[in-house]
Amino acid sequence: MLIFFCVLCALACKKTLKLFLHIELTKWQDVGYEKPLLTYASSLSGDLIGAEMDNQSDASIAELVIRLCDQMQSIFVFIQAQPQEPLGATLKVLNHLLRTKNKIYAVAFTGSNEQAERLLNTLQEKFSKEDSPDKIKDRIKEFASA
Repeated sequence: MLIFFCVLCALACKKTLKLFLHIELTKWQDVGYEKPLLTYASSLSGDLIGAEMDNQSDASIAELVIRLCDQMQSIFVFIQAQPQEPLGATLKVLNHLLRTKNKIYAVAFTGSNEQAERLLNTLQEKFSKEDSPDKIKDRIKEFASA
């Protein structure tokens, strides 16, 4: 529902928008409701929208996220991953982002997932593995003010 609302807002808004996209590649049992970095990013600027999805999301959610990405000028992707977790519907979103990599400001990757890392390594300097929440917050702050 949050993503649908964000898509509607993005379509209605005429100003430049940025997206903070939080993707979780984790077991459903480990997924929490609190997303402190998503909340933090969304609070930094009036032109920054936050959205989330995980590898358990339905394909229709992936389509909404793709539509949202298409409306954005710049995208910061934060991925939390666990080894051996399938990409699920996030694969479609990641492939779309790779086709429109000029919109990607940065991808901050925490954890480990060989398949996702292989895909995202093609982004070179835009892709970084980072486990420090403070360093990720600094990069999000730079994104919000860019």
